[in-house]
Amino acid sequence: QFWSYHGRPTFTEKISQCRLKDIRQTSYTPLFPGAYHNRYIHSMGVFYLGCIAFDAVKPQLNEINQKENAGLDINEVEKLFRLSCLLHDIGHAPFSHTGEAYYLDKSETLYKLLKEVVADATFSTDFDSLGTKKPAPHECMSCIVGIKTFSHYFGTNEARDIFSRCILGMQIGFPEKKPIFEMQMNEEEKKEATRKRKLYNEKKARIQLLNCIICLLNSSIIDVDRLDYIIRDAATIGFKSVQVDYARLLNGIRIVKYEEKYCLGYHKSALSVIESAVYAHDAEKKWIQSHPSILYEMEALKNAMNVITSMFSSPDDPNPIFCYQSLTEEGKKVRIVKDIFSSQAKALLTNGTMWTEDAEKLLQNDALFADKFAYNVTTHSFSEEITISLLADEDFLFLMKQYCKGGLGFEYFARNRRRQAVWKSEAEFRALFQQRIGDDSKAIKTLEYEFDDLAEYCQTKTGRPIVDEGIFEILKAEKAEAEEAKEKEQIPPEIYDNLIVGIQTKEKWANLLKSTSQSLGIDFEFLIVFQKKFSSSFKESIGKIPIFFPNIENGVIPLENVINVLRSSADRRSNFFHLFYKTDNKMDDTKKKQIMNSIAKKLIEEATTHSI
Repeated sequence: QFWSYHGRPTFTEKISQCRLKDIRQTSYTPLFPGAYHNRYIHSMGVFYLGCIAFDAVKPQLNEINQKENAGLDINEVEKLFRLSCLLHDIGHAPFSHTGEAYYLDKSETLYKLLKEVVADATFSTDFDSLGTKKPAPHECMSCIVGIKTFSHYFGTNEARDIFSRCILGMQIGFPEKKPIFEMQMNEEEKKEATRKRKLYNEKKARIQLLNCIICLLNSSIIDVDRLDYIIRDAATIGFKSVQVDYARLLNGIRIVKYEEKYCLGYHKSALSVIESAVYAHDAEKKWIQSHPSILYEMEALKNAMNVITSMFSSPDDPNPIFCYQSLTEEGKKVRIVKDIFSSQAKALLTNGTMWTEDAEKLLQNDALFADKFAYNVTTHSFSEEITISLLADEDFLFLMKQYCKGGLGFEYFARNRRRQAVWKSEAEFRALFQQRIGDDSKAIKTLEYEFDDLAEYCQTKTGRPIVDEGIFEILKAEKAEAEEAKEKEQIPPEIYDNLIVGIQTKEKWANLLKSTSQSLGIDFEFLIVFQKKFSSSFKESIGKIPIFFPNIENGVIPLENVINVLRSSADRRSNFFHLFYKTDNKMDDTKKKQIMNSIAKKLIEEATTHSI
């Protein structure tokens, strides 16, 4: 149905879209091995649901467009919307959301490229006005890949603008003020004011209708992207929550006039499905996405991504792996450094007795080896040029196997080296800590804050949020630097005092974990993974969804007035953390229980003692 609009896709287009078959949809496989669906099938599902949703509102779009003289080419907008549904995830990095943060750099290369390919001044202005609330990196990359790969589908900058806004969920602003109509105007002035007001209303209606279409794919409430993964994820993982009747929900979409503007609403018949969709989404987020096994695997992947990115990066090229070029068929050329000489051979190289005179001349002229190899005469190492193209999960797994053999990243493969979570959920954390020392007490806040600081410190200093024996040497060196800086009067006394307090606090918790692990007979090596307490990702605006009651006069009522909208189970927005320790197959449940309670007891004693 889609290709009838545009003709059959080219080979390159097929390749670009099929890359998504090798990018997994979720990180759920540690718990649910069957949850191995991919971004390709999800994209097809979103396209299918998008077609149903657009068909539901198309009659109203045509009617309002004609009534308000909005000037929209509904058929053309429909093609762009369907295209955005199909390609909304084409910019995903390996391992989906785990890898997308690596698209970003300090120079905002991703954002600059996005504005460049859309090439629309209004789009750029609206995008910049988002400030720190920019869309997800993979959404920005999807716009870039879609427009550059399928460029012949976008004949105008307006087409690129609409396509991109649908993917980003970035609505069109309306900064203009309504022209003033004053009775003291003469007839000519009144006529001109009336004309301007008419144009204003037409433009306003056009923008509002386009915003309705944008919200169908990406919104802060319910959209076809979110709807597909709620249903698809639940089916593959076997998570039994509630069924979501997507056909009833999408066929109930309406364009209503609410608070003096056209916006998306729902027929009253969809009320039960809205509530089911919210519940299903939040249940998956709370009980599946937040499971420590999944968080642990994601942390291992992030560590590997840090290691491999730093291996290939340079000041001129900070994003050698996670970039637009690596997603394309042409690919990105990178170099892998290989130290191939033995120590004896390096001695010959240093003495100048390795090569013949002719070979030495070729070496100095960089002509001794094939073009794809480069030789560093200082380090006596080779670098080989390789091309990374159509980057997907398996490509990155290959790099991990080659270059993350000893670190946290390799624990992704080594199942027998997996760490054990001390407590298994936010609920268990609450039972262990908050129930005993208060949900909003100074002690719990101190514990959370200081462990957050410790995890960030370890990540910065060692490249991984792990507390082990090495932390003491790092803290000792930092203390010596602070004392030297104080003696030389390079820092004021108050800054020195703050540094020392910070060092002592980290030493306190590290020593506590060390002594506790020794008494329990486990390794002193704890991975700290911080997590936000659960809160629904459905914003409060969900309560403002207009619900249309056809039998009631002026029957457009906000959702919160007719049903109890599901709310977050946590009012407080602070964090909690997981601790992971090394275990073995011989450890039974009794031992795990002892470890959990002993560690929790020691943390509570320390937190309450120093927070009184």
